[in-house]
This record gives sequence, structure tokens and C-alpha cells, in this order.
Amino acid sequence: MSSRAAWGHFFALAIWIAIFSAIYVYLDAWQKPEIVVARADLTGGEVVIPRSRDGHYYVRGAINGYPVDFMVDTGASIVSISHDIAQRAGLGEGMQANFITASGTVMGKVIPGQTIEAGGIALQGLSIGVGIHGNIGLLGQNFLRKVDVLQSGDEMVLRIGS
Repeated sequence: MSSRAAWGHFFALAIWIAIFSAIYVYLDAWQKPEIVVARADLTGGEVVIPRSRDGHYYVRGAINGYPVDFMVDTGASIVSISHDIAQRAGLGEGMQANFITASGTVMGKVIPGQTIEAGGIALQGLSIGVGIHGNIGLLGQNFLRKVDVLQSGDEMVLRIGS
């Protein structure tokens, strides 16, 4: 094969790699969760969360004032975060616990008496499970059962219970 033909093949390969790389970067960015600062109307006591492109609902919040992004997870028993988030939030020690997740059983700990805020709604005295993986917390039932949760179309509304 001549050197000109070899360069032609190399050039074609480089173009294909560039095209597939651009497609990968686009799809990767498109699939990332869309964390929103929810529209809060706390005079009416509600937070409106739009559905993200991946079908889940994400809301910016905090644990004891430390900023945390949450995915609303109606299947999670308690608010759950990773060890890394717990360390950065300055949470202390807790009681050892096993968590049953979609990925299997995870060893972790439960830390009681924390303040959880989601979209401007703050609740005190809640327990937090520490042991999941990732940089997004799960807003679980111990928070959600203290507010009204309404889902309609592509929006979820968290409303301070009456």
C-alpha cells in the first residue's frame, strides 16, 4: 500500500473518531441530571420541581446548611447521602446500619437529628442514611411524608402539609 493511501485511511479514521467523540460528548451532556433550583413559593408553602430529561426530579437543598443536590426518591425510606457528602457536611458518627438498595445491601450508618432543606422547605430532627454512592443525595420518605407530594405532567410539587 502506498504512503498516500495509508494517510488517506488514517485521515478517514481520524474523522470518524472525531465524529463519534462529538456524539458521545453531546449525549453524555444531554443525559446528565438537570439539577434545578426549584421555584419556591414559600408564602404558599410549596416548591415546584420540573422533571429532568432522565425522568427523575432533582432539587437543590442542604443538610445542616451544607448545599446538597437531591433526587426525589419515593422508594427510599430515609434521606440518604454518600460518605463523601457526609464528611464535607461535617456530620458526626452515627449508628451502624445496613441499607437494602437496588444494587444490593450496603453497609453504612444512620445519623439522627439533622436539618434537611429541599427547595426552601426545611425540616428538623430527621435521620440521614450515609453509605450510598454518588454526589447526589436521595430525598427519602422521612422527608417526603412530612410534606404533600403532588405529581402532574412534568412537574412535582412539594407542599408544606396543612
